[in-house]
Amino acid sequence: MPDDSQSGYITIMNVLRPPPARAVMRRYDLVLRDYVGDFHIGVWDHEKTRTQRVRVSLTVTVEVPNRPFVDDLDAVVSYEYLIQGVEAFQQSPHIQLLEVLAEKLLALCLSPPEAVFARVQVEKLEIVPQAAGVGVVLTGAREQSR
Repeated sequence: MPDDSQSGYITIMNVLRPPPARAVMRRYDLVLRDYVGDFHIGVWDHEKTRTQRVRVSLTVTVEVPNRPFVDDLDAVVSYEYLIQGVEAFQQSPHIQLLEVLAEKLLALCLSPPEAVFARVQVEKLEIVPQAAGVGVVLTGAREQSR
């Protein structure tokens, strides 16, 4: 059998060797549904002088190793970052479009490395009296680099 010093042996063995096994992963969703708060949002002059009630619903799919959950907050992706992020956007400077708010929330949703997909729905609640809300839905996925 050739030894490691022979030219090309290592390269050939690496080609013949099966790839390392990928860790078995599982996915689950974090959900923040129907969060209602007052936001500085709107394009019209009358919207720029007051806050508006907005409903925010977020779903984030996270991918983690497939093993039993441990009853420890530090061992999971907590939905707390979603709540804190939405609360921070309530305090942010005026945003004109719901699409911009939704895009910022989508970036928030995908910020943990475990997040692989997100759905964001934002609705103004007081614009059309005949409707429960009007708004936008954005979805997005993390670029797969794994």
